[in-house]
Formats: sequence, C-alpha cells, structure tokens
Amino acid sequence: MQRRLRNILLAAVAAAASICAHTAGAQSLTPEQLRALVDKRVTALNPYQELLNDPDPARSLAAMQIMLESDDAELTRLALEFGLLSPNPSVKRAAFESFLKTRPIFSIRLDGRAVKDNDFTGVIRDRWNGNVTPEKIAYWRIGVGDYSPDKRCYVNANAGNECFVTVNADGIFLTASYLNARGIIGDDGAIAGSATLGAVDEPVPFAIKLLE
Repeated sequence: MQRRLRNILLAAVAAAASICAHTAGAQSLTPEQLRALVDKRVTALNPYQELLNDPDPARSLAAMQIMLESDDAELTRLALEFGLLSPNPSVKRAAFESFLKTRPIFSIRLDGRAVKDNDFTGVIRDRWNGNVTPEKIAYWRIGVGDYSPDKRCYVNANAGNECFVTVNADGIFLTASYLNARGIIGDDGAIAGSATLGAVDEPVPFAIKLLE
C-alpha cells in the first residue's frame, strides 16, 4: 500500500513537472495553465486525504502511520498535520510518537519576559549555547535520539543513553541538563507548557513548533 501511494503521487508530480517544463520553454504560465496544475496536484492528494478521513478509526490511524513512516516528504507532512491537529488525543499521541521516530531536532522557544532571575540568560547561553533576544525570548536546539525500551523514553541524541522525551497519559516530558519540562500538544499542533531551568527560581513558558 505504501509503495502504491508513493507511486501515485510521484506520477502526478512528474506529470505536473512535465507540463511546467513545456510551458516554460514556450511562454510564461497563463492563469488557466496554473489553475490546471493546481487542480492536478489537489486531485492527486485527495485520495490520501480520503484515507486519513476514513470513518473507520482503525483504518484512518493505519493510513496515518503508514504515511508517516514513508520516505515521501509530502505524504509525511499531510499525515503529521492530520494527526497533530486531530481533536482525538490518541491520534495526536500516535502522530507525535511516529514523528519522534524520525529523530527530529527540536527548536525550543522559552519565554523569559516575566522572569526576574538573571540566571535565565546565563543558562541559555552558557549551558546550552542558545540564543536570547533583548526581550528575553530564548531559542535552543536539541536533537531527539532513539527510543529506549528499558527506560521507556526517547534519549538525548547528544547525551548517550540519557532520557530526553517521555510520552505518557500525563503529557510530554522533556528532561535534559538544566531542563525539566512538561507540555501538551495544543489545537495548533505545537507543544506548549512550563519548564524548570536549573539555577532559575521561576517557571518558564516554553513552546515547540512541530508543523512548518
């Protein structure tokens, strides 16, 4: 099924590219030609949307997981968006855990505007080599490693076998050097919650965008 889905999409993309190459050699695209290309692309993607929206929850979940595990960037994007924006917490979790298997790099945004503790900037810059704006909005990138069955967590890609991401019924927990945080996936498909930073007395709101 995965190979068939991929072949259908690749065929549609190849056809669209052929039309683009032909029209580019002759003249600029007319609005009608552009509309035809858009319609072709949308039509090609509709079958995947139908599979994701199958009324049978088991089939819908299976379609999402297969698409997330594919090597096709467009199918992965569609499935991840479908799962993370789902109102069903179980579907959100399944999509997020499938996403974690791709070993993503998280870009964590920490809002320190209300933090009075001066150690906030020091932790971000000195401990994590992150960036802090003059308004005390901090950004830090950290990679997700493999899943550890023994520890039941995804490890820190840069710290051997240390737990980094733990997912359970209570939320998403992040643990790293000088970081202990808990968040949930909101209606916008992003992780948001509160973080405790080592040497910083006050809790800090954080967010991680999962969708481009």
